[in-house]
Amino acid sequence: MVKRTFFFLLFLIIGISLFLSVLFNTGLEEIGTTLAEFSLLHFIIFLVLSLLNFALFTYRWGVIIKQHNKKKKVPFYRLFLHRMSAYAVSYLTPSATTGGEPVRIFFLQEEGVATRTAISSTVIDKIFEYTALILFIFSGVVVSLFQGSLFSGKAELMLLGFIVLFGGLIFWFYYATIKNIGFFSSILNFCKLNKIKWIKKCEKSILHIEKQMAHFYTQNIPRFIFLMFLSFCMVFFMVFEHYLIARFLGVKLTFLQSFLSATLPGISYMIPVPGALGMLEGSHAGIFAILGVSINVFVFVLIIRIRDLIFILIGLGHASKHGIQMMYRSFIKNGNKKMPKT
Repeated sequence: MVKRTFFFLLFLIIGISLFLSVLFNTGLEEIGTTLAEFSLLHFIIFLVLSLLNFALFTYRWGVIIKQHNKKKKVPFYRLFLHRMSAYAVSYLTPSATTGGEPVRIFFLQEEGVATRTAISSTVIDKIFEYTALILFIFSGVVVSLFQGSLFSGKAELMLLGFIVLFGGLIFWFYYATIKNIGFFSSILNFCKLNKIKWIKKCEKSILHIEKQMAHFYTQNIPRFIFLMFLSFCMVFFMVFEHYLIARFLGVKLTFLQSFLSATLPGISYMIPVPGALGMLEGSHAGIFAILGVSINVFVFVLIIRIRDLIFILIGLGHASKHGIQMMYRSFIKNGNKKMPKT
């Protein structure tokens, strides 16, 4: 616990330092001028496109849930808000890429979806997201290697190491799931964690979840291909968003520049700092410098963060409202139990 807190504080200090560095190097006056040129209409267009992309994320999750739980249908708009709440929690916690998944599972349970189904559907959805992102980052690294001048040898090795690590985990997930080896149980066995008492108690639930995931991948190949294609489309959407922001700031990016600026800085979310504070600004500054793109990086990332802030407010608003409703239902239920019979 102490070690985890130490590393969190260390990365947080580094993140804040990077944030302030980009801020002061850009200059407050230049930031204000550039931000004023980015009109409200441009931001609304960007926000609408982001909401459409978020709707695709929700749709993919809904398809997976429906396949697992055909009897219980969760309305799309509620799934959308549940996912928005999970996004808000993820953004505000050190685990920026996975911190909100327990929230998604919790909301599905509240919708009447079985716990095991809620877990397996959320895990499958997240794996689709990671698979598409890792493949895109990998292709970006390959392109940079062929370009020869985009990255230094050390940077290339770090990126390749990242790809090998997460790519290997994703490969093992699919292989272990399809072959009925069990991804989670195999990892637990390998690390000798299955001997821990509370994990041993959950063994049956883990096996059941793995069985559900194996059934999804082996019995729904056309649906799997469709959802993978959809996942790639969503990453392309992110690339287009980056191109659009730069275009509205008066900079015309090429496809390669848009692609690399949209994918490679995403690694910064893996660092345990809430919202990748400073890391996102620093990584964008680095990639644009390497690509030779002259753009106000702080304003570029600030526009993304303002969009994220709107998403966070929607997500937290939904979560708080849902929490109040739960408390009210619990109060009524307990109150009725205590009422004397007449």
